[in-house]
Amino acid sequence: MGHRFRGKVVVITGASSGIGRAAAHEFAKQGATLVLAARGTESLEAAAAECRALGVEAIAIPTDVAEERQVNDLVATVTARFGRIDVFVGNAALFVYGLFEQTPTEAFKRVVDTNLHGHVHAVKALLPHWKQQGTGTYVLVGSIQSLLSAPYQSAYVTSKHAALGLIDVLADEHQGTGIRFGAVLPSTIDTPIYQNGANYTDKASHPLPPTVSVQRAAKAVVAQAVHPKRNRYVGRLQASFVIAEFAVPWLFHRITTPAVEIFALRGHQAPTDGNLYAPNDAGNATDGGWVAKRRRVTRPLVWLGLAGLVTLVVRRGRR
Repeated sequence: MGHRFRGKVVVITGASSGIGRAAAHEFAKQGATLVLAARGTESLEAAAAECRALGVEAIAIPTDVAEERQVNDLVATVTARFGRIDVFVGNAALFVYGLFEQTPTEAFKRVVDTNLHGHVHAVKALLPHWKQQGTGTYVLVGSIQSLLSAPYQSAYVTSKHAALGLIDVLADEHQGTGIRFGAVLPSTIDTPIYQNGANYTDKASHPLPPTVSVQRAAKAVVAQAVHPKRNRYVGRLQASFVIAEFAVPWLFHRITTPAVEIFALRGHQAPTDGNLYAPNDAGNATDGGWVAKRRRVTRPLVWLGLAGLVTLVVRRGRR
């Protein structure tokens, strides 16, 4: 076990699954005292037990970050018990597939309440404590879609763009202090978010390739807590799309919709609210099994899909 975070208290939201759960493991390996928060109870307790098995103190506090009172209670409970919060990882997020007109307004608002207002609630609760403490680090787990358009994901993209804007402003406002803000911007990560998320398209959802291991994203979260940067990317290929959107916008925006339709929405699935309104403890896990499946199934489909995408773009270009 490392010692980089020995004596430090780290709070992670969305810690029952995916990047949050994997990040908890990585912080535990570095000796951090961990407070894990999420809506689910059983999967959250399981994540805390996994961290304790790595030799650190870890507690679970069920929390819905969309509810300001619950976030206030989370911060108050941690500071009362441990006396400090050194790192807060804002990772809780909800996901929806669906064209804008397919996405119910209530679902859209629910995503924004979690993915944006969850950070607002956390920072509001943290700042008085951190100003008194003199230090504190906030790590936003955003997305490459915090900077890019993504058809069929209007609620998610809107919330992620806004959250990154918030953290950018907070970083400016606290320059020169001991309070630091930064973002991790993962590309497609191997998590259960695609199985657990809401989907109103009538198509089964899949991650947009290439899929990066959840452990890589978790290590980036820890690195961001040690040396905060404005934006720390995970996944070089999709990160290059940020440049492409601004350098050749006509090409980028021509391929986004067919890319999602070819790679991410395949097969039939009945519309579902997923875990929007209630946690899915049974579906929570550290990874979604997508990397393993990619080696067996997805890689051939990617090559076929790329050929189809090129053909489609060429045909549209001739119109």
